[in-house]
Amino acid sequence: MVLDSKNEGNKLIIKFNDPETKNSISANDWIELRKEIQAFDKSDLKYLILSHSNGNFSSGAQLGENINALMDDVSAAAQSLWDCRKPVIAVVDGICAGAGSNMILLSDFIIATPNTRFIEVFARRGLVVDFAGSWMLPRIIGIQKAKELMMTTDEIDGTTMEELNMLYKLVESDQLNNEMEILVDKLDKLSFISICMNKEQIKNGLNKTFSESLDLEGVNQKSRFLHSDAAEGMVAFMDKRQPDYKNTLDA
Repeated sequence: MVLDSKNEGNKLIIKFNDPETKNSISANDWIELRKEIQAFDKSDLKYLILSHSNGNFSSGAQLGENINALMDDVSAAAQSLWDCRKPVIAVVDGICAGAGSNMILLSDFIIATPNTRFIEVFARRGLVVDFAGSWMLPRIIGIQKAKELMMTTDEIDGTTMEELNMLYKLVESDQLNNEMEILVDKLDKLSFISICMNKEQIKNGLNKTFSESLDLEGVNQKSRFLHSDAAEGMVAFMDKRQPDYKNTLDA
């Protein structure tokens, strides 16, 4: 198993650590990743960080294992990441291929470097796109460009990812962690439950009609009016001070 995880402040940081294979992900790692994400979502931690290691993010799944059994675990890990209610930040450098490339697409913020190498590598191996990439990538960059990347396996760098609106920020490698901390600090000044509910509304909106999305926004907004964060936000605005929000996911 190459998955490393640690708690750091209000963050859970997950890395894949195997320099010989550019951080390829083993069968047991998919099971552990799902468990880590689900435990994180129930914890008091606020941010999940999917980070780089040894100059790379991940080269994807390790090949040569029981692929049929592996796929169930890959899909379960992808589902757990998609279902995560809290902010997920991908901090990416070097190789980001296969399931690793699609893993970052399911995050809420991607911070990458010009040296990032994003590759939907599957067709080179006689495989098809997994970890929800065929659902997510077209929604981010459009159908035609997604077809190009998935069907030709052409590699793009971080600069091209920025041009395709895939990134939150493009920075040099030595600024990756600093930029992540700046983002976390920015989010920490906001209502955590509002951030998480906005995330949920965006996700739900991908499969809802316009009217259904309006209805959901209405229900959620009415619940906000009754929450202490809304009262605190209004009072802080009147007092011209920084709000002191609760860091909870209570309704």
